[in-house]
Order: sequence, then structure tokens, then C-alpha cells
Amino acid sequence: MSCACDPERCATPIAIAAGLALLPRSPGGFAQWRRHLLAAIGREPGLSHWRAREPGDLGLMLVEMSAYVLDVTSFYDELVANESYLGTASLPDARRRHVALLGHLPRPAMGSAAWLAAEADGTRLLSLPAGSAVRSGAFKSPAGAEQPQVFETEADALIEPRVNRLAVARVPASSLPSPFDHIQVRAGSVRARADMPLVVDMNGTLAATRLASQQPLHLRSRQAASRLSFAGTLTPPAGASYATTRLLTPGARCGAWKLTPGTGELAVLDSSSVSLDARVAIHIGDIVALSVGSSTVARRVSGVSETAYTLLGPLTSDIKDAANAIKGHLTSPAIQLLVTRLSFDAALPFAASDAAHLSLHYAMVEAATPQAPLADTLTQADNAPLPDCFDAPRTPVSQVLLTDVHGEAVSAHGVLDTAAQRFTPDASPPWGRELTAPVNLYGNVIAVTRGETVHGEVLGIGDGAQALQSFRLKKKPLTYLSAGNAAGRRSTLSVWVGQVRWQEVESFYGVASDARVYTVRHNDAGETDIQFGGGARLPTGARVLANYRWGAGAAVPPADSIKQLAKPIPGLRRLFNAVPAYGGADAESPAELAVRGPQSALLLGRAISLADFEAAAAQQNGVRAARASWRWDAQGLGPAVIVAVIADPGVVPTVQAALRALAEDGAPLSVQAASAQSARLDVDVSIAADQDPDAVITAIAAALWAPVGLPGSGGLLRAERLGPDGVLFASAVVACVMAVPGVTGLNALRLDASDFTDIGRRPAAGAYFAFEAGGVYINGRAA
Repeated sequence: MSCACDPERCATPIAIAAGLALLPRSPGGFAQWRRHLLAAIGREPGLSHWRAREPGDLGLMLVEMSAYVLDVTSFYDELVANESYLGTASLPDARRRHVALLGHLPRPAMGSAAWLAAEADGTRLLSLPAGSAVRSGAFKSPAGAEQPQVFETEADALIEPRVNRLAVARVPASSLPSPFDHIQVRAGSVRARADMPLVVDMNGTLAATRLASQQPLHLRSRQAASRLSFAGTLTPPAGASYATTRLLTPGARCGAWKLTPGTGELAVLDSSSVSLDARVAIHIGDIVALSVGSSTVARRVSGVSETAYTLLGPLTSDIKDAANAIKGHLTSPAIQLLVTRLSFDAALPFAASDAAHLSLHYAMVEAATPQAPLADTLTQADNAPLPDCFDAPRTPVSQVLLTDVHGEAVSAHGVLDTAAQRFTPDASPPWGRELTAPVNLYGNVIAVTRGETVHGEVLGIGDGAQALQSFRLKKKPLTYLSAGNAAGRRSTLSVWVGQVRWQEVESFYGVASDARVYTVRHNDAGETDIQFGGGARLPTGARVLANYRWGAGAAVPPADSIKQLAKPIPGLRRLFNAVPAYGGADAESPAELAVRGPQSALLLGRAISLADFEAAAAQQNGVRAARASWRWDAQGLGPAVIVAVIADPGVVPTVQAALRALAEDGAPLSVQAASAQSARLDVDVSIAADQDPDAVITAIAAALWAPVGLPGSGGLLRAERLGPDGVLFASAVVACVMAVPGVTGLNALRLDASDFTDIGRRPAAGAYFAFEAGGVYINGRAA
């Protein structure tokens, strides 16, 4: 017979394309091989006269036995071939063995962390020892129903009753809006009527308008206030505040006599037409308003002078008798008017002919008392007033929890200033939301991490005769917590041999033969194996003990669910998490290892290029997507690598530390959490008449909004696909929709209620499109 590797002799020609999930190495089964062998008999000259076909024939039996051997051989050939490659391996732990050859340690399950607010009874400090356990209630996660989780404190904590809970007062506005056409004033302080001239003195900068209307305000803060609306819009100078703003209205008015155009001079009569003693009482520095028709300006008087203006000079008349003879002379005095000449700090925008129609408003009085509006929200840029914070806490307070009327909460770091009665939040990490008043501040904040402690578990007895000795932990999964190192995590496991603690190493490569070290490996089931012997062997008869914590995963308890103490603590009134836990992650699945393993191998333990930083950041716990760019640093002093991540702000310091450990010493590097920008996409399509509309719409929804599985998977609009600062291109959306079978046309495409006709749209700087907030709608139906 010919060579078995001859393609013409194989039962089925083998064709293996690139990128297959399964290698088709088996050319056939038993039936195909039997048929092929029987067909090949006639091609062999030595067997040309063999005609036996009976089942009991020895030759036929040998053919069938050969077909059986070839069937088994080709089956195992395919199995071994598939298990030999990272992308096609499917047996348990096979992919872990593959990535181990690359030096990649698969990410274990990570324990989450949480901030707990505590309240103590009485007035004395209450001590909460390290290792205090608190349990969450059962809860639902995207993966389904979750059992209660145990969290523990890692350090001793003191609870200060003085800062149990402090009410945060509303923050008053400081600066005037620009521009503004109304102002809030104290109720009952208004002394002006509609259409009256109004002068607004903004710390020396004057603006004139007229009062349009006055309305009472009904505010969330329950302030007694009114709203004064102006007939026009005013633009305040930079830095103008409510505290330095006055509202003035005139108490008297007079007309003008003469006006010098283009100057700041005006002449008015010194007396009224009724009483010669009613002088115009205007002094230097006074504020006045001048109006002609609907035009009104405000000026400050810079000069006042009084002068007599001669209307008619003295006249001499002759006195005559009856004969018309001059008997004498009579001189009449000159006719004069007392005139007040005013000059102002700026020229007047009126013509000389306007003098007859000009009104001068003076004797200004307070029209109303401006009242700084109290904000209904608290932002990260605000100094939170604490009117009830009188006594300085006896323990340092820098981490606080803030909760609002709707149950929203943020964890904030900052400075509690008892003397100024305020809390000043740090600018980072960003809150990502505003809180609605009333807001409460909890000053006793305790950090807890997930994991239940196991102390003194006996793993086994050492045997110096064994070269490599391994043991398995009884509980799973072993808890790992976030840490500022290159791996981004730290283990809670400590191993003791006799009375000596041994140290964990990543591998036995290069360790000394007497080094007391061990390695830790995890399998696909989450079990943990500890191996000794790569350095020093275990002493014969020595007990091997382990202290560790167990419990980890991506499912984290929601807000207000971690509040059940494992053991009651006298004096502790309340303990709860105002914000959800964060930072948990499942262990890398075999499918993820096929993607993450080669990526990590390319790093070679360091990050140099932007692609390196992106790959390293994406592998960190809790990071959904990352984008690295070369930009100016926050101070604008030089270029730096800015890595934006879609992640909980709480994990940003860990990612920063991990990337710093991989980067060159002194390399400018900053990690920032991208903020969510709500977005909505509306798609209107035409569907073929012979297609089920519901099925087509479901297929479009899957193309645009399918959940994320492996890295790079999921719908086009998922944040993991677009990434921070990711541009959404209209052509990509159109191609994605039109590729769905059954779609015959795209009628409309709208992004955030406007037609999506431009090439692409980019979110705000440092943000990402969050379609989970706005929604994706196909033919009016939510995806």
C-alpha cells in the first residue's frame, strides 16, 4: 500500500484555515477508513485476485482492525493538535499551562472593597479592632442571585461620636451669573415698583435698567425670597458677587435744562417751579440715573457747581413827563436763574436736543436687599458648610461619605476644618454626580475588604524525601486584594512551616536551593495549590499551616447592604455602606487567557509605548477599557502619558501604581477615570416583507448592544468597544445595522435627539458615551 501521508490516499483531504476555533485534523472515522481501505485493495497488484468478502474472512478482519486503529489514531491526533495551541485548547487547565510557558500568571479572583459609615453611641471614642467582620445581605447581580458576602477590617479604627452624622448646609452662590436678567432678593425688602428706574451697583460698576416685575419664589430651601426681573440683560464685571451688589431706586426726579453732547456735563435748575427754596440736593459721589424714553444710564456724580445764568441783562429806561421830556432814568436788574451744573464719571450718550426729554433720577435709596441663592445641589467644587460642627474630632478625619435626599452617595477625601465649619473635598477622584440637598456627612468611615479569615488551617506534614510537595487549600477562592504593585494585587495567604513563615514567589526560576519559598497556582475551578521544593524542601515531620481569607468575585453588594456585624460591638449604633462595594473581579476565564496571555507576554515586564500602557491598564482589576495618549500634564508643564480608564474611581490609584511599577523611573504618567456621558441612539429601519420584524429588531439590538464577553466583543455601542474619548462614526453604525439580514433600508439615525449626519461624534474630553444611561432604540423599541 502507498504511504498514509499521500493526500490521494487519505479518506478526507485536510484543509485547515487560519483562525479556527477547532482544528479539523481527523480525516475520517471508522466507516470512512474501512471504505477507503477496501477501495485501495484493488489498486495493489498482490491483492488483485482476492475476492473474499465474508465477515469471517481473516483479511477482512485485518482491514477492519486497521480502520479501527486509524479511527482511534486520528481522533487522538485531532485532540492532541487542538490541545497543543492556546486558541483551540479546551480541556480543564490546558490554557493555564499554555500561558505559563509565556510567563503569564492568570489573574485570580479579586476581592472587592467598601467604605462603611459608622455611628457610635455616647461621647467616648469607640475602638473597632482589625479583623472585625461584617456581612452583607443576599443580593442580585447581573449574573443572578448572590449569597451574602463577608467583609473584614484590615486595621484598627476609632469611631468618633462627634462626627457620626453632620448636616451639610446649602452652599450659597458667591458670584453673579453672567449675563443675568433677574436677581433674587430678600422677601419684604422690595421698595420699588414696576417700570421704575433701577440702578445695580456691582462693587462700583454701575448698570441701569427698569424693574419689569416682582414675583414671590417657592424654593426647595424654603427661603423667603422674591424675584426681581429686569427690562433688559445686564453683564456684571468679572468676580462680581452678591455680597457686593446693591439695588438702588430714585427717591426724586427732575428735568434737565441744558445738555452738553459727548461730555459728562449736565445743567439743571436749582429750584423747582413750585418753590424757590426746593434746591436739587445732589452731591459729589452720588449715584444717579438719567433716562430719555426707554434708554436709561447710570452715572456717578464727579462734580457739582452752582452758578447764576443771566437770561436777560439789566435794562435802562427813560422816565418822561407828559410833555415827553426825560425827567430821569430807571434801570431794571438782570433776570438770572440759579443753575446747578453736574459733571459725571463718563460721557452721556444723549444729544443736545434730548435735554427737553431727559429725566434725572437722584436721591437713591435701597430698592431691595440681594440674597445669594442657596444651591439645591452639592458639587465636588463646593466647600460643604457644616453649621453643627463645633468641636474638633479627636481622630483625624479625611475620608467621608456624603448622602443626599434621594439616597445617592459619594465617597470623598478632603479636609475637615472645624474652625471654618466646612469640609473641602479633594478634586480627585471625581465624584461623577451632584448630590441633591439636604446632604449629610458621615465622618466615621471605615475601609473593609472582602474575604473571610481562615486561621491555622493544617495543610499537611512535610516530607523531605519528596522533591516537589504540594497541598491544596480547603476553601476557595483565595482572596486577593488590590495593591500598588506591578501586578496590581496582593495575596492574603501566609504559610508557616513549623514556626517559620515561608515566602511566596512567582516561580522557582533562579531561587537558591535553600530558599524557603513556595509558589501558588489556581485551576479553572478556583482551587488553590501550594507547591514546595523548588527551593528548600519541606522538613520531614513539620506541620504546614496556612492563614488566608477566602471569597472573591466580580459581584459586589449594592449600597446599604453591608451592615450586619458578625459579632455585636457594644456602643456601635450603626454600620452601613452608603456607596456600593467596588473592585471585585472574577478570575481570568480560559477564553480570556487566550487573549490576555499573549498581550501580557508582549510587555516583557515593562511598559514603553502607548500600546504597552493600554494593554497593562486593561489587564488591571476593574478596568473595562483603557486608552493611552501623549498629552500635556495637568499643570501644562510638559508632555505626559495620560491613561484614561473606564473604571470605578476607587481603583484608579491601584492602576496608577501598577503602571508606575512597569514604567521607566521618573516617566511622566497619570491615570484618570473617564466620566460617563449619557447618550441615546435612535434607529429607524425598513424591514423586508418576508421577514419577522421582531426577529430583525432583536438582531439589530444584538449587533449594537450585545453584552460584553471576551475583550473586544460585545455590541458596537458598548463602552468597552468605544473606550474613553472614543469617536462614534456614523458609517460604522450604518454598516452594522445594514449588515443585519432582513434590513432593507435605514430611514433615520439620530444621536441625542439630533440627526446623526456628521462623520462622527466624540464625547467630551475625558468622557465616554454611556448608552446604558440614555438607551438604544430600534423603531421605537428599547434594545
